[in-house]
Amino acid sequence: MPLPERSLTGYCGRCARRRNWLAACLCAALAYWVAAFIVPTAGHAAPAPPSLQAVTDRITYNAGETVRLKIVFPTQQDAHAFGRCLFTLRYAGEERSVAEGTITANAERTEADASGYHPVWEIPLDARTGRYEIDLRVQDPQTHGLIQDLPHVCSFVVHRQVARIVSTETSQAYYTSGDAVGCTVQIENLGARPLAGLRLEFSERYWPWIAQQRERVGTDIQTLKSDFTLEPQRQLTVSSPRCTVAKGGSEPSIRQYAAVIWDHDRKNVYAISFTPIIFVNPPGAVTPRPYPAWFAYPNLDTVNTRSYREFRPAPFSAGAIQFETGHTMYPPGSNAAISFSLANPTDGPWRQVTVRVRLVGPDQKELYRQVAADHADLDPHGTPRKFEVKLPIPEGASGLFRAVAEVTAASGQVVAANSLELGVNPLPQSVLLFCAHEDDDGTQMGFLRALVENHVPLHVVYFTSGDAGSCDRYYGHSCGPAEALSFGALRMDEARAALGHLGVPRHDILFLGLPDGGSGKIWYDHRGSRDPYFAVQLASEHAPYEGLFRPNLPYAREAVVDATAEIIRKFQPDVVFTAHPPAEGHIDHIVCNYFVVKALQQLVQEGTVRPSLEVRVDRVFSPRDRPATPYHYEDHTFYVSGDIMALAQEAGWYYQSQGGNRGEGNLRTWSQLPRSEGYRKMLDWNEHPGWNDTE
Repeated sequence: MPLPERSLTGYCGRCARRRNWLAACLCAALAYWVAAFIVPTAGHAAPAPPSLQAVTDRITYNAGETVRLKIVFPTQQDAHAFGRCLFTLRYAGEERSVAEGTITANAERTEADASGYHPVWEIPLDARTGRYEIDLRVQDPQTHGLIQDLPHVCSFVVHRQVARIVSTETSQAYYTSGDAVGCTVQIENLGARPLAGLRLEFSERYWPWIAQQRERVGTDIQTLKSDFTLEPQRQLTVSSPRCTVAKGGSEPSIRQYAAVIWDHDRKNVYAISFTPIIFVNPPGAVTPRPYPAWFAYPNLDTVNTRSYREFRPAPFSAGAIQFETGHTMYPPGSNAAISFSLANPTDGPWRQVTVRVRLVGPDQKELYRQVAADHADLDPHGTPRKFEVKLPIPEGASGLFRAVAEVTAASGQVVAANSLELGVNPLPQSVLLFCAHEDDDGTQMGFLRALVENHVPLHVVYFTSGDAGSCDRYYGHSCGPAEALSFGALRMDEARAALGHLGVPRHDILFLGLPDGGSGKIWYDHRGSRDPYFAVQLASEHAPYEGLFRPNLPYAREAVVDATAEIIRKFQPDVVFTAHPPAEGHIDHIVCNYFVVKALQQLVQEGTVRPSLEVRVDRVFSPRDRPATPYHYEDHTFYVSGDIMALAQEAGWYYQSQGGNRGEGNLRTWSQLPRSEGYRKMLDWNEHPGWNDTE
C-alpha cells in the first residue's frame, strides 16, 4: 500500500512547533518505524530523476487560442522515470486554479503535436488578460507517489487583440519634398464579433495617447476610411495615391508614417502600425545622406574621430600618480578617503622626496594638507607604492573639490603631481526614485552613484516598461503583443544593466509594468480596477510582465496609486524623487508625478508619511512645453565629479534600444562632461489635491 503524499515527519515538526515534545518524539519514532519496515515491503521507489522543465509553445496567446505545453526531460531515459505530470494553471498573484489536467510523460505521440506540445487550455474569449503561471506535480510511474513539486515552472501571457493592421506600406522609399505619398493599409478583424463604426487614419509617426505628440501631428492626420464595419475573421485593404505629403527641410531626412484604427467615437485605439522608413530629399540635395536612429551617427558629417584621443588631461609626470576612483562623492562633514599609487616613471632615481596631499575647495583655496611620506626614495620604473589619506570635508560645504597629490624633491621642486575631483553635496538618509520609463534615470545618474558610494539606501521604480518606444525600429516591423512584451522586457534588462553599472543591485530595482504611453488614459479615463485601460500594444488590461512588484497590476488609477503607496510605505524614504508635473514631451512623465503625489497625499492622511517629506523633481527647460501648475518649486544644483559623470555616460550606453549606441559613438571627453545635475524641490506637494483630476 503506497504511503500518503504528506510525510509523517510533517506531523513531528508540527508537534515540535506547538512545544508538545512528547508528541514530537512519538511522531519521529513512528516515522522511523514506517520508513524502516513498511516502505521496503511496498517495493523500492525509483530514485527521483533530475528536475524536468516545461515550456509553452508561445510567450503570449490571444483570447480564444489554445495553450500548448511541452515537458522537457534532461535525457530521453529520464522520460521513463516519470509517471504523470499534474499541471495547474493560475492567474499570477492568485492561488486558485483556472485549469487543471494531466500529461502522461511516456504517452503516445498522438497526445501531443509533432513538436511534443500537449494542449492544456483552450482560453475562453472572456479570459482575463495578463500573466498566467503553470505549476507541475510529478508522480512516480509505479506508486503514483509525489516525486517532485515544481511551482511556477513556466508562465505565459493572455492578451485580447480584436483587430490588427496586417501591413502598412508607402508607394515608394524615396521622395522629393512636397511629393504626394501614396499608401496601402491592410487590416483584419481577429475577433468573433463585427467591428462597427471604425475609422482608419494615416499620419506622420506618432502615438495617439501621448498628448504632446498628438498636438504636434495636428492637421496632418488624413482619414483613409471612416464609419465602416469589418466582419469577424475578415480582411480589408485600403489604398490612396495621396495619404500625406513628404515634408523635408534644407537637408535630406528620414520620415516614417503611422496607420491607426479608432473606434466610432475616436476614443479608443484598436491597432496601430508604422510604415518602413522613407527618405526625403529637398530638390537638388542628396547629401549628407541620413542614417536611421539605430546607427551610431546620424550622418557622415558627424563622425567623431577626435574625442577618443583625449579623455583625461595628461597629469604632470604622466603615470607617476594614479588615483583610485571608486569613491569620489562625499557629504559635507565627512572624511574623504583618498587612495593612490606612486611610481617613478623617469630614468633617474628620486631621493629624499616628500609626498603631500592637499584638499582644494571650489574657490581654489587650500583647505587642508597632509604629508603621506617624507624623505622617501623611489627607484626608476620601480614597483608602485600605495598611499591612503583622509581629507576632512568642511561642514556645510558643497561644490567641486580637488584632492591634489604632489611629489616634491629636497630642493622644493615639484617632480610629479595629479589631482582627483570630488563632488560634495548634502545627502539624504534614503531615497526612492520613481521614473516613467527606463532611461528616465539619466538626468540623475550622478546623484544615484553618490548614494551608492555612501551606502545610502536607494530603490528605483519604473512605472512603464517602455514597450512602445522604438519597438518597431528594434524589430524592423510593426509590433504585435508578443514583440511589445519582449521589447518591454528588453528595456527592463537595459535599466538593470545601466543602474548596475552605477552599482545599484538588481533587488533594489522595481517595475510596475504599465503600458508605454498609457499613463494619461489610466489617470483620466480608467480610475477603478473594474474598468482597466486596454493597452493597444500589449493587447492587455493588466501588466503581463514577469518579475513585477505586483503581478497582473490592473491598468487603472486606483490600482497604480495603491501599488505606489505600498512601495513608499514599505521603504519609508527620506526623499522621494519623481518627474516634474509639467514634464516636457510625454504624458507618462507628467502622470508619473501625479501617481506619486496622489499616493503621498493618501499616506499623509493615514499618518504613514509626514507632510514635510522632501519631494524632488527633475528640472524642465522649455517654457512652451510647461503647462501651469499650482505648485511652488525651489531650484538646486548637485555637483558631480568628472569620474562619476564618465561612469554615467557609460551607463547610458546600456540603453541600446533608446540610442545608447549613438551616445557611445558621440563620446564626450573629460573636459566636455558636465559637472552638475539639477533638480527642484516641490515645496507644497501636499496641497492642491484634485487639481489634475481632469485633462
